[in-house]
Amino acid sequence: MNILILNDDGIAAEGLRTLARHLAHSHTVTVAAPMHQQSGTSHALTIGRAIEVRADENFDPVYEIRAWAIDGTPTDCGKLYLDAIAEEYPDVVLSGINHGSNLGTDVIYSGTVGAAFEGFFHGIPSFALSLIEGSHISYAEASRYFEPFMERVLCVMEKPFLLNINFPKELADGKPQFICCRQGGRDYINAFERIEKNGRVHYKVAGEVSDTDKGAGTDIYAVEQGLISVTPVGVDMTDYQLLEECGRCISPR
Repeated sequence: MNILILNDDGIAAEGLRTLARHLAHSHTVTVAAPMHQQSGTSHALTIGRAIEVRADENFDPVYEIRAWAIDGTPTDCGKLYLDAIAEEYPDVVLSGINHGSNLGTDVIYSGTVGAAFEGFFHGIPSFALSLIEGSHISYAEASRYFEPFMERVLCVMEKPFLLNINFPKELADGKPQFICCRQGGRDYINAFERIEKNGRVHYKVAGEVSDTDKGAGTDIYAVEQGLISVTPVGVDMTDYQLLEECGRCISPR
């Protein structure tokens, strides 16, 4: 199987390299990743400047992984590789393994999920993978748990699709259990830290997690229970309930 791996933590990130090396034992792996950290860039696309692309010959000499370092966003990496570099599309696109979770409304800001969307937009089955910060699960273990799950899903699910997967801090009963769930609600309190430096005012993104919806059935709940959350993510952001109400409001009487 031909696998393309993207991420938002950058081409040097441990999660990316561990996943690529693990899968390269059994599959043909290509990497296209940002030169620098790009967390929180969502589905941003670089417009108006040329994007540098370098073949990373030193990525991994053992497993023959072809790697491209791209001076752009995670979305740039996916779109540029698929539209300009690839001779043929991969069978599957992965994004991650991200350092830190992407739960609830985090998916709106997430560069990890943003990159995976590019595979989905190209009609390719795609997965976004994240490991909660401080997890007792290593990237190697997460990679090992994910591979058979991925292969099973690719055999049975209609294509294309995008699954957002989050690994918990520790596994319930000590074994990996994947569970399908809906997106929860997450916000941040005191999201900015004010910093005064040299007479100038700066703000730095900070904040404490505030979960507004982590009831049973949500991705947040699943991870808190030691389960591996699997959330199907789509493109259509239409609020269908409000659409009906909107239609009643503006329709001619």
